[in-house]
Amino acid sequence: MSESVGEGMLPLDKDIRNEILSATGNIVISASAGTGKTHTTIQRIIKDAKENKNFQTFAAVTFTRKAAKEIINRLGPNKADGFVGTNDNFICLDIIQPFMYDVYGVDFKKDLKQDFNEENEITTFNEGIEVVRKTQLICKYDDKKKNFAFQLALDILKKSHSARRYLKAKYYRVYIDEYQDSDVDMHNFFMYLCDHLNIPLFIVGDEKQSIYGWRGAYSTGFTSLFGKQTFVKFELWHNFRSNIVIQNYSNIFMKNVRKHFQQTEFEDEVIAYKYSQESDAIDYIKKWIKTTERCAFLNFSNRNAEKWSKLLNEVDLPFVFIPGSPLDFSNLESEHIWIARAIAHYSIQDKYSEYDFMDEIPMPEAFQLLDIRKMLGSIRDSENEIQKYIENCMKFYEYLGYNEDLDKIKKEISILFKVVNDEKYIPTYNQDNYNLTAGTIHSSKGLEFSQVIINAQDYDLTNEDILYLHYVAITRPEDRLLIIGQNDVLNIYENNIHTAIDLTKSLGIDIDIDKVIKII
Repeated sequence: MSESVGEGMLPLDKDIRNEILSATGNIVISASAGTGKTHTTIQRIIKDAKENKNFQTFAAVTFTRKAAKEIINRLGPNKADGFVGTNDNFICLDIIQPFMYDVYGVDFKKDLKQDFNEENEITTFNEGIEVVRKTQLICKYDDKKKNFAFQLALDILKKSHSARRYLKAKYYRVYIDEYQDSDVDMHNFFMYLCDHLNIPLFIVGDEKQSIYGWRGAYSTGFTSLFGKQTFVKFELWHNFRSNIVIQNYSNIFMKNVRKHFQQTEFEDEVIAYKYSQESDAIDYIKKWIKTTERCAFLNFSNRNAEKWSKLLNEVDLPFVFIPGSPLDFSNLESEHIWIARAIAHYSIQDKYSEYDFMDEIPMPEAFQLLDIRKMLGSIRDSENEIQKYIENCMKFYEYLGYNEDLDKIKKEISILFKVVNDEKYIPTYNQDNYNLTAGTIHSSKGLEFSQVIINAQDYDLTNEDILYLHYVAITRPEDRLLIIGQNDVLNIYENNIHTAIDLTKSLGIDIDIDKVIKII
């Protein structure tokens, strides 16, 4: 489910959002979970588009095709000729592809493609330039915290007058979502846009939801903008998803939102349960849960999610295990992996059609819906015959313009074949069909449930990365949150609660543990 802003918006929030819509220059927004940041961004894009009276347009950049698709759908005709797409597509289409030859010579006046193959990883920037020269592939570093494509885009901008003039002439504003997940090289690139090209930025993020540090996410880049004089700063903190008690509980752990603790009646919305044996925890969950409402049991690993799913099913609580799809593993990243992922959705997801597939295609106007429908049908009809399946998929890849990198394409198709023929992945692609699910914390980001259960053992709250994961997990529920843990583990977790409460008290707020959680 996506974020929305309802009728219950606080007057103060309305004032802030009106200010966001009217502010000029560079804008940065710290938007906590459930605050309707996508709605606010869409409203600002629509307002700017209506007021723009010249030939310029806008760019809205995201981290995923899914997020870009949501923005496109919500903009509707307001999108016009604006760019909405991923960060990588933005720099490849507007900077690297058209202007690399301007800096590096005619050897680079050719069609370039993104390459995510680990076999072609580089260690230096100059090595990357040579790989592009020889293979036409924009490769990546072996160091996951360095981003060759964005280093290249920035280098081109700095050295090409034509590229700078083009970008300045084309865009009146660039909107960037989930900025806390940007790496250092992305941050340097976007700061060049506003500091040197004077293209205004509209940046939205949430430091508390920075859970990709392992792949180079540089949340400090986001927080540094709040000390940058050229940015107008805003904060959206009212969580329209969760009730006030859950908002309070999630906020006390995070330094920048503790001040928003709200006095309210506590009616056991947040409970921590200590147990000696897992059977005790199972018995308590059976008493606590409302089986008619959606509940997610969020775990740190797939292994634990599957384990707890089995234990709960043994007592007639039909929790469905949501395994991660092998097609989503990072070692498969390539410019064409989206095809295999979209075919999996078409084959397994109940409400996914050829129209949805068309929405995934980078340039859909180049293809015919009837062709897409026919080829997807052939693929689905051959799901029980591996050789025929590979043959039909290869034809489809070629139709979509991917007729190179054949070994990797075949690997993707082989994994795809296993996924569509394994019933265990049906829940992965149809989560909305199940009331009770058990999956990972990472898979829950952006989703919401009436009830959520978490394991205290997953959270060392002295670790900043784990603290962010904890925040993501405990802001998923709308109504009720249950934390379970063996006695010693939950004692440590309880100490962290007391620390958070003491820090909140230091702000002059009247709070004690009985106002935020019931410990049993």
